[in-house]
Amino acid sequence: MPSCLFVALPVLLWSTHVLAAPPVGNDAVEATLRMEVGADGVGTRPIHIGPGVSTTLLFDTDIQQDQLSLDSRAQFARVSTGSSVLVLVPSDDLQGGSSLKLSIPFKDAGSALPSRLSLTLVVDSGAVDRQVEVYRRVRSAESYRQEVQQLRAEIERLRKEGVSSGGSAPEPTGLRGLLTASTRLPGIGAMKAEGSIECRRPCSLTLMRGSAFTSGPRRAVQWGLRTADKKPWTIGRAVLVDRQGKEWQSFPPFQTGPISAESEATLILEFDVKSAELEGYQLRVTDVDGARTAQWSGLNFP
Repeated sequence: MPSCLFVALPVLLWSTHVLAAPPVGNDAVEATLRMEVGADGVGTRPIHIGPGVSTTLLFDTDIQQDQLSLDSRAQFARVSTGSSVLVLVPSDDLQGGSSLKLSIPFKDAGSALPSRLSLTLVVDSGAVDRQVEVYRRVRSAESYRQEVQQLRAEIERLRKEGVSSGGSAPEPTGLRGLLTASTRLPGIGAMKAEGSIECRRPCSLTLMRGSAFTSGPRRAVQWGLRTADKKPWTIGRAVLVDRQGKEWQSFPPFQTGPISAESEATLILEFDVKSAELEGYQLRVTDVDGARTAQWSGLNFP
């Protein structure tokens, strides 16, 4: 039986008048955000919306359209729903940086799955999530593979636009090179990373999205980061620490640009780990000046 997610696509194509933005091509598909509904019914990260730009949420189960709750609904030019689709078009009245709450109940509330999804919407015209796939059920391996390909495609696009801070730095090799240039991941384990990770406070870096990879002794992470600091971050050094306190230095970090409050940057780190252990790592990063450090715990690899 086809997924509700894909049944909804013809509805979207037929209802093009719902979307405020003009039709888009492959770039929009590449920009798809995939999100799982946690056991507590809370989204794993904020969704970025922008005035005059449509954000489409596609669900893998039906929603209760008439019981949707949205802060400042009157400040949206359009809120359109289908059996498993929600389209939001904010008006120009919404101020950049403001945060809104969105609550979406599901139809089969009596099941063992979360009965309602609570999301945070952040108004950010510079980085709008145009399409969001919401998974209430367990995601397939194929959806994870598509997300990894999407991340690589975004990095390649940024590199072509000259955003990379590397400038004349040599091209990354190993897993770093594969993740920035390849379209396939043969023999490489991949998994979402952000759910189990905690940053030791005080922590000015926010993990927006992330994946972890394993290939033989190599471990790698690919993270989307923002910072609350006024001064942007450029990572100069990274150390992976296992449960026994053994440390592994990273290969030269790769960034798509400075990590700032205004824009998200992708960071790729790779390590040569002489250990079969895949769980319980800590990751410590230091900026190029050596003045700021951030440390995460609970990092697992596939």
